[in-house]
Amino acid sequence: MNSTRTLSRGSRQPVGVIGGNALAMAWMSQLAYETRLPDKIRAIGDLWHLADVHIVQQHAKSTLPLADTRGIIASRDSALIIAFAGTDPLNLLNWVSDFYLGQSTADVHEGFQDAADAVWPQVRAAIEQCKKDQRPLFVAGHSLGAAIALVTVDRARREKGLEAAQVFIFGAPRVGRADFVAGYNAAFGSTTYRLVHGRDVVATVPPSELGFHHVGRFLSCESGAKFNLSQLLAASDSDEPSSGSNFFIGVAGRLRNLFGNLSPTARVDAIGRLSQLLAPSIGDHLPDRYLPP
Repeated sequence: MNSTRTLSRGSRQPVGVIGGNALAMAWMSQLAYETRLPDKIRAIGDLWHLADVHIVQQHAKSTLPLADTRGIIASRDSALIIAFAGTDPLNLLNWVSDFYLGQSTADVHEGFQDAADAVWPQVRAAIEQCKKDQRPLFVAGHSLGAAIALVTVDRARREKGLEAAQVFIFGAPRVGRADFVAGYNAAFGSTTYRLVHGRDVVATVPPSELGFHHVGRFLSCESGAKFNLSQLLAASDSDEPSSGSNFFIGVAGRLRNLFGNLSPTARVDAIGRLSQLLAPSIGDHLPDRYLPP
């Protein structure tokens, strides 16, 4: 995160400003994975000139194989930042598979709702103070953390009258059905930026055939490539990447994609080399793939 960059709010920002904010939020989403290492959080927070850094971590009773919900609440310049951690890649296939089994008819996937509910009291208090102080709000997350971010922002809209937020989600699954999507996009669609890297399988679930749909403005890139902000869609009605025209065809396609050719990686260290052993649509989902090479 560039220590000279100021986070900027608003839906009619220049591409460069959106890109700077997106990069900062990608790093914040990455940092949220380190909440079990508070000394590391503090050290990086000092380096990035973050203030009032608080670690959020609560046990979550979820239908997904999730032990707890984790995240970070911090201030930078005049803005409040809330970033949520995602799922351990070792558990990823387990919870992805859950999207094909026993889905309810609820408007929001109950696994995401439960995960967001676990930390709502602390997050709610931060948002309430943010509104009172009339500060810009940035919310971010990767993977399951992206889903938690969306559910949290929408709950703040319904229960706390939140009207403005910039939301950056990386490798996000579909969170809700028609009513959720309509309410969310009406309030935050133009300032929600949904980035999908390569063949990231998580962005295809839960399947649209079950009534779930994406929110926000869509931006994708090829495996191993950089995101081009000039390709960011203006509207918030895209449901890409598609899960297939038929539910069973979509499942078959995703399974074939899981075991295709290896995906490029931005990392050149030992972890990066080991990640090449992952199936491409799992490898493309790793948080470091959403950072510039």
